[in-house]
Amino acid sequence: MLGEGFRIFTFIVTCYQQSSVVIMALESVKYQIEHYGQGRKFQIIVADDGSTDGSREVIQRWTEQNRGLFEKIDLLFRKENAGICQNYVEALRAVEGEQFVKVDGDDLLTPYNVFELTEMLSEYDMVCPAFLKFSGPESLIRRYNVYLEFILQRFIKGKTLLRAVKLGCPLSGATIYRRSLLTQEVYDFILQFRTVNDRACFQKIITENPGIKTCYVNRPVILYRVSDTSISNFNSPSRTLHNQEIAHLCRIQRKAEQSILFQLLLLAQEKSAAFQASTSRFVRFLRFFSPYFAIMLGLCMAHPFSIRSMERELVDGHWQDCATHYQRIETAAADFLQQKPEAGLTGPKWRSGGACVL
Repeated sequence: MLGEGFRIFTFIVTCYQQSSVVIMALESVKYQIEHYGQGRKFQIIVADDGSTDGSREVIQRWTEQNRGLFEKIDLLFRKENAGICQNYVEALRAVEGEQFVKVDGDDLLTPYNVFELTEMLSEYDMVCPAFLKFSGPESLIRRYNVYLEFILQRFIKGKTLLRAVKLGCPLSGATIYRRSLLTQEVYDFILQFRTVNDRACFQKIITENPGIKTCYVNRPVILYRVSDTSISNFNSPSRTLHNQEIAHLCRIQRKAEQSILFQLLLLAQEKSAAFQASTSRFVRFLRFFSPYFAIMLGLCMAHPFSIRSMERELVDGHWQDCATHYQRIETAAADFLQQKPEAGLTGPKWRSGGACVL
């Protein structure tokens, strides 16, 4: 039987300058509640990191209109931009239940039942579902190799998981975990950075809990948007900063590592971050000689047929459902944005720390 902390389920939506798309993230939350959330109580946390493009007004209007879906609404509106990690930690601190899911403001939840995955937390500490990438309803990325790194989570267990996380963190931002794993030490570690929030969070959790139980589910829970400003885009202006932070993450881990051999591996991994930041395809190719990619190569050689089958299962089995879902959410978001704000809409009720509660 699930405990008291499982009685309320929390959705986190993080946002920065995403007024044109954050409604899609919110509408995908609404879809989950209306289709699969019967008998549950919900909290929604929308953490905006100092947007100046009208995101806050859109978010406030949507939460006012849909307040009947939620037991509790927390709008964490920062007055000034502080970076992804600060925004992320403030949202995590506001989570009330043991179960929660986070979606960035430019992404959206898939049409599949997310609560089936969070209920697995009664058996596992972390559930690692897949994701699909897209740039529009007709342009989901269907190349199998794009998802290889995260399908390998199925085979990364025990000591291999700990080593892989130290070297590159195979866990994606879609990973679902129990709130009780979040400690002050985890928050403090994340706050040393600006962009590597998920990597820092999962690295700290797993290094502090080496016996942690994980489970990979080959079903997408998030649709990740690919754009000119995405960190995954090699030409993105934020790509350089992101790779500098990955190198910094390796340096911190290297200082704490006692094994001389692993210190050398972390040094090599740190240097490979510079290759990933390069605009030259030839230089970027050198990242495949890093220790983490050596682990990936070993896993690919050990499980070639299973991996190929899982890649096809993930992409071929879900892309049509996800494309249709994207179109449905896009239409719902467009309909909302075309509506005129209701007369007498109340403003946010601010509390200390730059947050407001509806």
